[in-house]
Amino acid sequence: MHPERKIMKKVLFLNSRSPFPIRDGAAIGTNQYLRFFHDLGYEVDLAYVSERDDAEVVKAGLKDICRNIFCFPLPTWQSYLKSMTGLLTNSRPLQVNYYHSRKLDRWVRAHASAYDILYCQNMRAAQYICDIEQYKIWNIVDAFSMNYQSAKMFAKGMWHWIYKIDSRRCCRYEQQLLGKFDKKLIVSKKDRDFIVEKAGGTADITVIENYTLIPEGKQLDNDPHVHNLVFVGAMNYEPNVTAVTYFCKQILPKLISLYPDLKFYIVGKTPTSAVRSLQSEYVEVTGWVDDTWDYIKRASVVVAPMLTGSGIQNKILQALSVGASVVTTSTGFEGLARDEGQPHVVDGDDEMIRQISFLLDHPELRMQEGQKSIAYIRKHYSLEVIREKFRAFLEG
Repeated sequence: MHPERKIMKKVLFLNSRSPFPIRDGAAIGTNQYLRFFHDLGYEVDLAYVSERDDAEVVKAGLKDICRNIFCFPLPTWQSYLKSMTGLLTNSRPLQVNYYHSRKLDRWVRAHASAYDILYCQNMRAAQYICDIEQYKIWNIVDAFSMNYQSAKMFAKGMWHWIYKIDSRRCCRYEQQLLGKFDKKLIVSKKDRDFIVEKAGGTADITVIENYTLIPEGKQLDNDPHVHNLVFVGAMNYEPNVTAVTYFCKQILPKLISLYPDLKFYIVGKTPTSAVRSLQSEYVEVTGWVDDTWDYIKRASVVVAPMLTGSGIQNKILQALSVGASVVTTSTGFEGLARDEGQPHVVDGDDEMIRQISFLLDHPELRMQEGQKSIAYIRKHYSLEVIREKFRAFLEG
């Protein structure tokens, strides 16, 4: 490293949603990169759009890693109006229109020159800096186009048409943005390959996964007489809604016939009406909880029966980090490393039922697998491993 590069550089970090409290995968990713910039010696100013003025809450949570924090409130009714107007007046994705703040746009253009790096977290925030002639980094995060392409196959009614429209618009917009940034990163190889293929194989995108902390002192109950299944995730997110709906309708009835005491916990904020309707004697829909650990520690098996979605499933990594047994699908496993300690990957109803039943019947095996799972996280997804990837990305 040249001596002059040791001077602390200033980063403007742009986000389309409130990054704190950390309540979902999007906030996990945002906080990861805020932390990385800080740890690597950069001065970070955060500017973000929020449906309410929550700057004081965010400052209280991120004051140790951000120099300045700027909130640009955007009421939900305005966001919906912007999406509907954009449907008729431009070709940008509906979600990009949804998160467009004129105030933030003007503020960025007035202050961008004060920063050495302009960084945006996902496509929705890229709109604010894509046409500014400065050094820019775009964290694509997920391939929205791929996610929406699969989502439209499972969504019904209005949402089917929204995903159908936005999958096309996202694909075009992602390709338009590729040439406007100096560096680009994404969370998984599958997402990268999808975007690169659409670009004719020419796009340069670096894969950097999310890190997962390994909690100290947390131990699963692992009661051999209990048969608890747990799913964790934001329950207004289409891939999660599709996953638990499929599981309750196709998998759970057979498991209940084998284990009459079985309980399935759907743990996560903002459950939709479709998710709430799954509540039954055997299914508990919790809504927001202060700590998902209260449920994971009692889980015989953590399930992630994903049929749609993109990126890396943080819910899987977090469960593995405490030694939980995890059963997922090929879709849920996409982007994860193949190695000892990985989750159980199944496809098809019968295979999923057999694997979950096997784990329920062998609590001693679950304990043995738990140590391998923790080692798997430490090897592939620890803070140190992922932060080093990002350092190399910045300095390369």
